[in-house]
Amino acid sequence: MDKDRTVFSDGRYVLGEKNGLCFLNINGEEYTLTCHPYEPCLYITDKNKNMSAVHNSFDPCSVLERFENGETVTSITGFEYDAADFCRMVEYAARMGDVQIDDAEKVFRGREKKKAPPPANKAKEKEKTESGDTSPRPEYGKIIDTDPAYDVIEEYPDSETEFCLVANAHNEKGLNAHRNALLCASRKLFFDGEEAIWRFDIGKAEGRKTGVDSLFAPVEKNGGLNYRKAFLEPPHTNAYTDADFDRINAALFPNGTDSLEVYEWSTDWSEYFDEGHEWWGALCLTVYDRTLDRFAVIMASATD
Repeated sequence: MDKDRTVFSDGRYVLGEKNGLCFLNINGEEYTLTCHPYEPCLYITDKNKNMSAVHNSFDPCSVLERFENGETVTSITGFEYDAADFCRMVEYAARMGDVQIDDAEKVFRGREKKKAPPPANKAKEKEKTESGDTSPRPEYGKIIDTDPAYDVIEEYPDSETEFCLVANAHNEKGLNAHRNALLCASRKLFFDGEEAIWRFDIGKAEGRKTGVDSLFAPVEKNGGLNYRKAFLEPPHTNAYTDADFDRINAALFPNGTDSLEVYEWSTDWSEYFDEGHEWWGALCLTVYDRTLDRFAVIMASATD
């Protein structure tokens, strides 16, 4: 299981992480903190699923790491934050709906800003804009673009199943490691260059650990969409067989399946899955292969 942690607590605020998500508890009222990876937008969601957004703000996972190490963070407007400052800003912004970071920072009225150093180059400036912080964006994983598995996958163009291989970043374990791999794959699969094809919010994705038997389960005629059914029975039929399905998986997991760790994810966090929700179904899986130290991210969604 993933270890829950408290990063900051002062009697009014409790800031930390549990069940793979960042949270802030304010006098007993808890908010979930998530972010959008491309627009640096902090989402603050209460227990009733009411959401406020702070644009040009922080990645909560990144700031928790900094606070846990005794460091501060600096917003793009020049305000330097410690953990207590961050909690104050979030509490203030939670009442405001949809705001820019400079509006949320009105809670610091009269306080002097720290002069942020100019970026050394455009790449660093982009990092700062994406993370809402002067530190480099945390590494979530690296797409594996070249692998023999892709050559096999290309032989099945009538499949509605998407595959993406992601190297293990080694900065998280368990659910969080799978979430990071899913985020990395989403950045590839949901974008065409710099243009977003489907919007998504990885913070809303809910994952649960399942087993290898479930991953490769047979098709149930009247059952829901599983991995085998997604590959073999798309809305527009193909001629693929169980042997083809086994061939794909032999390429994805060449060292066998005994060392696989599987998570199944909800499909309400991206527009990619909307078509599948119409009737056929939607699927999202992350599979970690310990022998290769990599993830296979598997998604499916289609309509007629």
